[in-house]
Amino acid sequence: MTRHEHGIRFGAGFALLLALLLLPASGNAAPPVSVFAAASLKESMDAAAAQYHRETGRPVQVSYAASSALARQIEQRAPADVFISADQAWMDWLQARDLIAPATRRDLLGNTLVLVAPAASDAQPVALQSPDDLRPLLGAQGRLSLAMTDSVPAGTYAKAAFEALGQWSALAPHVAESDSVRAALALVAHGEAPLGVVYASDAQAEPRVKVLATFPPDSHPPIVYPVARLRASRPPQQADAFVQWLEGDAAAAIFHRHGLTPLASAPPVQAAADPQPPARGRRAGDSTAEAGVWGFHADELAAIRLSLKVAVAAALGSLPAGIAVAWLLARRRFPGKALLDALVHLPLVLPPVVVGYALLVLLGRNGAVGAWLASTFGITFAFRWTGAALASAIMGFPLLVRTVRLSIEHVDRRLEDAAATLGASPLRVFFTVTLPLAWPGLVAGAVLAFAKALGEFGATITFVSSIPGETRTVSSAIYGLMQVPGGEAGIWRLAAVAVAISFAALLASEWLVRRQRGEERMP
Repeated sequence: MTRHEHGIRFGAGFALLLALLLLPASGNAAPPVSVFAAASLKESMDAAAAQYHRETGRPVQVSYAASSALARQIEQRAPADVFISADQAWMDWLQARDLIAPATRRDLLGNTLVLVAPAASDAQPVALQSPDDLRPLLGAQGRLSLAMTDSVPAGTYAKAAFEALGQWSALAPHVAESDSVRAALALVAHGEAPLGVVYASDAQAEPRVKVLATFPPDSHPPIVYPVARLRASRPPQQADAFVQWLEGDAAAAIFHRHGLTPLASAPPVQAAADPQPPARGRRAGDSTAEAGVWGFHADELAAIRLSLKVAVAAALGSLPAGIAVAWLLARRRFPGKALLDALVHLPLVLPPVVVGYALLVLLGRNGAVGAWLASTFGITFAFRWTGAALASAIMGFPLLVRTVRLSIEHVDRRLEDAAATLGASPLRVFFTVTLPLAWPGLVAGAVLAFAKALGEFGATITFVSSIPGETRTVSSAIYGLMQVPGGEAGIWRLAAVAVAISFAALLASEWLVRRQRGEERMP
């Protein structure tokens, strides 16, 4: 058999295999019911989906995220059949856009709000009658871990509860906000926050925390999880059957085991006349928000100032190490060079959340390095703007190193050798020959590091949370606004600022490079 015939057979076999992989499943197999559910329902809905499959033979696929993110995906025609929200406002929002079948909407589940502490702590149950009950438990620098109070349901419920109890004004300066209730729970579970407020179902799912108190039901709006079939569901009969099953005894037993309260079957829920969420503190876009400069609100201006501070500190702080590593990779050969190169570029391929989690474990208050730094030098990165700068610097470091390295590699080594021959020391050669000739790459790398720090979100919010005036940058502010119906105006304002700052940084870098080249041409 000729090589040509072998090639034809291989191609035909590959095409057949590809066709088999792309063929749909057997026509007898029922398509799975696609469910979009709030992240706080993961354990219970995983169990419910498995039980439903065992009973009916119909598979159920569940996707978890914040209710806001899921609702916006549904608005963009995401392939979902059923939506279970942790927030009535987002279900109202979808119903107002005619994206759910109103006749199928039900209040499915209820939950309670609890105060938790690390399981290993000495904290004892409290009465929640006064801020004095909690402040001693927080310590001098401890944080109260909450989900975002302006956008995430668990956070808004917690804020409402503390306000009803007359404690919010005293506790607000000590709050650390996370992008989800599970992230807030993780900070407590790792011991980075001495206290947190989460759902009872979340506390039950995490063995590393203990419940200190349960908030009175009348201290916050009812915690209700509505469910509805989406109009785009095809075929709708299977989605309707699953929604009905969720109201049955088998599902109720599962929900009870996971700390949730099944609600009695009720008539269809009517959407609110105004499909906007209830008041959730001050946010951009609210008519009641405090006005600032040029149409920006005070919290937006604070986020902009902090972002600039963090980005500048990250870019300038990483320059010395970045230049040193770039020169080492460009000019030296040594054992482990490939390993060093891989480690430097690792943040480029890792999810930012992984980097943030690693920093939390290593440099958190209870981390191996963080605890030593705090006890020995009094240095703390967690929940500080310096921690945001550090996380941003790490994420932008590969861009800086790679750009500077390429620039140094293009410097003519004969010029360096000539300077050395004339008696210049290696350090003087670097500062008088190498660095000036690599100037364009240095500037470009610094701008890239600045831009990366300006837009960093995943690593920073995981490591330092979102604290107004301390760690809430433009990125985290935009994310918070995305979780709120009607926050589009604030999103566009902050996005425009981010674009303007980045554009100005690019123009400044071009000017610096041209100025340097002009000076080099002068006699």
